[in-house]
Amino acid sequence: MQTAGSGWQICAQTHDRLGESVLWHPEEEALYWIDFYGPSVHRKQWNGGPVETWQIDRSGTIGSLVFADEGRLILAVDHGLHLFDTKTGTRRFLADPKGVRMDLVYNDGKVDRAGRYWVGTYEVTESKPHGVFYRMEADGTATVADQGFTICNGPAFSPDNRRLYFSDTVGCRILSYELNHDGSLSGRQTFFSISEGDGMPDGLAVDSEGNVWCAIYGGAKVVCIDPNGLLKQSLAVPAAYATSLCFGGPGLRTLYVTTGWSNGTTEASRTADVGGAVFMRQADVAGLPEPIISL
Repeated sequence: MQTAGSGWQICAQTHDRLGESVLWHPEEEALYWIDFYGPSVHRKQWNGGPVETWQIDRSGTIGSLVFADEGRLILAVDHGLHLFDTKTGTRRFLADPKGVRMDLVYNDGKVDRAGRYWVGTYEVTESKPHGVFYRMEADGTATVADQGFTICNGPAFSPDNRRLYFSDTVGCRILSYELNHDGSLSGRQTFFSISEGDGMPDGLAVDSEGNVWCAIYGGAKVVCIDPNGLLKQSLAVPAAYATSLCFGGPGLRTLYVTTGWSNGTTEASRTADVGGAVFMRQADVAGLPEPIISL
């Protein structure tokens, strides 16, 4: 399905209430994403076929997924981080850095190019700056990387893995950190700000030239920001709630974007609403392969 005049096509219409955490698996040549409220995991092979879906039982929400070795995923569900085997559909508990804190729920996460897993949380009322951003090593050891946010989103990493980018969603800003060799962060600064009323920064991706791409939640667009923090490109998306994005396909030259329902969407009307679809379009620049954590 082509969206007239925009260059976007619908890659998958799963009618997700809140599609998120879209990633291209470099070995499987498959696109993965989640429905936050499903809670469910989707996979679509590049060479066609139906969308595969796994319902994640005994969870209220799923904030993100990342790739682990041996065809596994790490799922950040509301009550902990779990290792999920796509071959068997089974999962087991991995870690819970936030412990017994019921005011926090896990949200967006990524693996950096050194194989470390980063995952953020959000404060359940979405009104208090209690969110924590964690770094977790392959052995399950977790460290607080930064804190004091209402909703943690992103993150993404420069091609040389020396910078980490992070979406402070409620703060309407993208932050930049120096990512040190030992995994610690320093030199936090505002990399890019979103104007009031223009949406909020959500998922991030970095392309092979070091540009930072951001899905603008509520802004019906994605933006490309150069490594100096200057707006380079803005692409309108056919759904108001763009949530996450990645590069995939042959040569990593296809841009994928997940979306969520519009405010007025209901169960009865969702089949006529493009919100909740995954969109795709050709990109002028290649992306970078997604790292896979070894456990």
